[in-house]
Amino acid sequence: MPTMAAEKSDAFLAEQIKQQANEAFKGNPSVQLIHLFTVLYIYMMGTLCWVLTANKFSQAIDLYTKAIELNGQNAVYWANRAFSHAKLEEYGSAIQDASRAIEIDPKYSKGYYRRGAAYLSMGKFKEALKDFQQV
Repeated sequence: MPTMAAEKSDAFLAEQIKQQANEAFKGNPSVQLIHLFTVLYIYMMGTLCWVLTANKFSQAIDLYTKAIELNGQNAVYWANRAFSHAKLEEYGSAIQDASRAIEIDPKYSKGYYRRGAAYLSMGKFKEALKDFQQV
């Protein structure tokens, strides 16, 4: 049975060996390249997803605009366009569209929710709270 001192010594030695292995791993150029390519891949995929998503929200804005041109008295169209604007971080436009949805139908809770979310994103907490209370 190993003594307590021997166990501590073995643990210390094992830790030293692990450190050496870590250094050998870090110093391996192929491992560094794999790590670099992995990071670049994740970054590029994230960027691609944002571009594709942004394009979809831009397309949605265009389509809701056409629907509004045909029937500007539908609160849902305005609130949905407000949501698309908010997703593109166009909070001023989101607030305008959500406000129009509320004007058309003061009982349509999504209008208040969309406007409150845009206010919240802009740091206008009092305005956001008022809208969220309406929801």
